[in-house]
Amino acid sequence: MSREHWSEDAACRGKAASVFFPDHRILNDHRYDEAMAICADCTVRQDCLEMVIVLEDTDDRWGVFGGLTPPQRAKLRKELKEMLR
Repeated sequence: MSREHWSEDAACRGKAASVFFPDHRILNDHRYDEAMAICADCTVRQDCLEMVIVLEDTDDRWGVFGGLTPPQRAKLRKELKEMLR
C-alpha cells in the first residue's frame, strides 16, 4: 500500500466535520455517537489518537479524535503523565 499520509485510510475521510465536531453548546451524552461508531472500525484510529494526544489540554477541547472525546483524551493525558513520573 502506498500512501502520502495515514489519514488517507481514515474511516472519517469525506464525512461531514459536524459529525466529529458537534455543536459544543449541546450537552447531550449522545452527541458523539455517530463519530464514535465511525472511529470504532477505523484502521488508523491509533495514528489519529497519537496525532492529537500530544496537544495540550487547552488546545484540544473539541471533537472526536482516535475514538475519544475531549474529556476522555484529557483523562488519558493525565494517566500518561502519571505513568511517566
